[in-house]
Amino acid sequence: MAGISAFRSDDARAAYCQLYDAAVAASTLPVTESDIETSFGRTHVLAAGDPSKPPLVAMHGIQIASTSWLPLLPTLAAAHRVTMIDAIGQVSKSIATKPTTGAADVVAWLDETLHALGIDRAAMVGLSMGSWMATQYALAFPDRVDRLALIAPAGLVSGLRLRFLLRIYRLAFRPSESHLESFFDTVVTPAGRGRLRQDPWRLIMQQCAVGTMGFKFAFIRAVRPTRCDLRRLSSARIPVLVIIGRDESVHDGPKMAARFRQRLPEARIEIVEDANHIIPVDQPQIVEKLLTDFLH
Repeated sequence: MAGISAFRSDDARAAYCQLYDAAVAASTLPVTESDIETSFGRTHVLAAGDPSKPPLVAMHGIQIASTSWLPLLPTLAAAHRVTMIDAIGQVSKSIATKPTTGAADVVAWLDETLHALGIDRAAMVGLSMGSWMATQYALAFPDRVDRLALIAPAGLVSGLRLRFLLRIYRLAFRPSESHLESFFDTVVTPAGRGRLRQDPWRLIMQQCAVGTMGFKFAFIRAVRPTRCDLRRLSSARIPVLVIIGRDESVHDGPKMAARFRQRLPEARIEIVEDANHIIPVDQPQIVEKLLTDFLH
């Protein structure tokens, strides 16, 4: 269907799903899977934790799917029922039937998904592009967001670095295993590269690589994060935590932190040393501690 990103073939999707299932099977906590029908297509959802606990919605980074939350799942599920949503139109188990072309579509799709899941109000946590999605939802429906944790937020207060965009375009037009491995290495520190090659991250990155190579328009038609007016978020009095790596390759980390402090003066802004963009890989214990303090 024109304008929609999707797997190139049934075999490509099957290869991806096999690795996705392996990542889920390796989770240290039991995870259930379900599919939600929306006007944008079928949304795949992972869930874990005690259903009697308050809900927490987790939005993943671009093209890395909800399995990327599994290494943090014990921390997230300690005090919450965790719902991890595969972004529609991205490399994931969700299946789009029409494109999401901007913030309004993302908010509408996510709202339909949460309503179908019976989640009226929740804490939200986002990683990279997922932070942008969660923030857009909080801006549209502030009364439905209890608190908001943003890990390595992308595009909210500053544009993406040109070097990073050039790497994305290279992946878009010449996806290969070596290019993908090289790309992943640029968004973590040298120490983090070793962790990417060990479980559980090895399975997750392998899943992402196979999916990206088998997916049409994986980066060309992805929604681009755009800057937004965070003053509306501040006026809604939603507690916000922002976690930024000092050695960010997607943004200038310290400059981005300064902009967040200016626009969200009540928020907790944390700069993590020896951390690039995928901070849960570079500094997992620090991220776990910050999330525990904020979410409990």
